[in-house]
Amino acid sequence: MAADKKSARRRGAWVCFQDESGFSLIPAVRATWAPRGQTPVLRHRFAWTRMSMSAALAYRPDRSQAALVFQAKPGSYNTASLIEFLTDLYDHLGGDPVTLIWDGLSAHRSKDMKAWLATQRHWLVVERLPAYAPELNPVEQVWGNIKATELANLCPEHIDEAHTAAETGLDRIGNSYQLCFSFLDHTGLHL
Repeated sequence: MAADKKSARRRGAWVCFQDESGFSLIPAVRATWAPRGQTPVLRHRFAWTRMSMSAALAYRPDRSQAALVFQAKPGSYNTASLIEFLTDLYDHLGGDPVTLIWDGLSAHRSKDMKAWLATQRHWLVVERLPAYAPELNPVEQVWGNIKATELANLCPEHIDEAHTAAETGLDRIGNSYQLCFSFLDHTGLHL
């Protein structure tokens, strides 16, 4: 990571960690409080309707700024939808250079993605996280935080309700520089 950080600092680039996650109508069950003898019961529709989220936590190497850029879509992310997300990330960061750090998802390594990345070298440098190392990606903390807060024990009737709750959580995190930096600090990585 040290060489990537130096390169990002030299280029004036954002250091962005990216990841995908999903949610459905099935609640994320979490411990809760209830009056003695009144065990809480979650009633939900047992439906596998799913949505996927993609997010990037972006940091300035001098720790002066942080941003959370996110997107949600029905189904799963593939190469085409990830290219759309990265284009949105570029626009959101004002066309500034980016060093993107992500995992080894097959859509990240596809032939089409490699071809597209080769055309984006004027603003984008991509580095992979080590295999089986989700603890090094601060976006994993974002997913855990949302699933423990806004999505915890949520039993929505429709996927749009879960989508609204997830976006509320993502907005909450994105509006807190302190929270964004605490997720980075939790990984033990330094900018």
